[in-house]
Amino acid sequence: MFSGEEDVLFSDVRLEDDTDYFLYIGELKTDGLNQFVRENLARVYNKKFDYISIVPDIMESYPHRNILVINPLSKNLYSQTRKKFSCRMSPGDFAGVVSYSSTVLDLIRMLVKRQGRLYVHVFESLPELTFTRMPGVTLLGPNGQVASMWNNKLYQLQMLRDVVPVIDYKICGGVKEMLSSIDQGLTDWPDGVFVSQPYSAAGTNSFIVRSADELAQRLPLPQSTYFISRYVPHEYDPTVLGVVGNEDDVFIAAIADQEIEGGNMFRGSTFPSCLPYKEQLEIKEHTRMVGRVLGRSGYRGIFGCDYIVSNSGEVFFVEVNARKQGTTMEMCCTLENLLPEGAPSLMELEYHAVTEDFLPTNKVEIQDAISDLNWRTYNFKVDREVVTRYFLPVDEDERELFRQVKKNGIEHKMIILEHVGHGCSVKPGTFLGRVVAVSRSREILDREIKYGRQLLEESITSME
Repeated sequence: MFSGEEDVLFSDVRLEDDTDYFLYIGELKTDGLNQFVRENLARVYNKKFDYISIVPDIMESYPHRNILVINPLSKNLYSQTRKKFSCRMSPGDFAGVVSYSSTVLDLIRMLVKRQGRLYVHVFESLPELTFTRMPGVTLLGPNGQVASMWNNKLYQLQMLRDVVPVIDYKICGGVKEMLSSIDQGLTDWPDGVFVSQPYSAAGTNSFIVRSADELAQRLPLPQSTYFISRYVPHEYDPTVLGVVGNEDDVFIAAIADQEIEGGNMFRGSTFPSCLPYKEQLEIKEHTRMVGRVLGRSGYRGIFGCDYIVSNSGEVFFVEVNARKQGTTMEMCCTLENLLPEGAPSLMELEYHAVTEDFLPTNKVEIQDAISDLNWRTYNFKVDREVVTRYFLPVDEDERELFRQVKKNGIEHKMIILEHVGHGCSVKPGTFLGRVVAVSRSREILDREIKYGRQLLEESITSME
């Protein structure tokens, strides 16, 4: 359909005459948010909107039409072997490849000419997404330079150490200083030392050391700057989602409890949080203060904050995620089902923050304890190269799943999303699929997630 399609692995883009379109750039795991973006734009402009999703995910079946897949490594492997390979790309690499794609640039120019404007919705705003600076293009998210600045953990700690309770830490200017500091840290901090690079997420580029023997088994991370911090024994890893309208207007959505494996690897979340009400109030106010600092720096849009609560009940700030979180879709579905009719969605709040520099006055935050809407997610990543034996199809939309449990009286339901399909080689560190369980009773969630994980495990076999 467009020139330069040699850089695209798959495309089924077909435009309708009576419809305006926006682009989504990111992984399929947050593609469902586009439903909320589409509805908001339709209300704002009083006309029909739809979206084109540009994703790196290699799948047998996609959830809707107007999908454009760009993944150079998967494309090269397919050209060499005629086999499907699911390979995850870093957000920065994907943004850079998309920005230089002749197919994408032709599509953008055509849509701007056709509509007079083009909105771009993203999971994460990145400096590498250069086409968002083209005339007629509006990014529905924070400025990429500002977001990148805030995603640097060293910058966060230095800017927020007088705003929120930060764990003791030290910056190390190289491997030698890092190793020496860990030795001293193990003396000062008997519970262990957390080591990280400035940019890390979901357990990458970080690890925990509890003894000199454990340190000897770790390879130095290939980075010139590190920071180490005291490891705090804890049971709860709460995460909060919010929206920055400006430095005086910060919306707090809800708190969920993260599931962390191996001390630092994020695998999913559970809502509502099990934390006592007092700790939840404290965490919300810490997050609001962080949002105000973000707002003063020019940040506008959705953000997240992660915390830990020590075994003695102390709350400590861990990090800012200057982007949407992995459970943003679940948070959107939660607010849709718990807030009064007509209250703006997270996507509507972000639209106003970015385009108007303020949040709508009819915004409503959750105030009361939640008992009849519970959910849990699990991200199934493979730790070895595997091949899928068959496809686990999706029989319904995630948003509808929440509606059925909350409003239609169904007790509980579980779905598996984004399964890559049959006959596909899946590289280590890549998502095989996600499990989402929703229930009126919290006790059922563990059983549902366990069953979903079992189905995903049974769908793969190890490479011979």
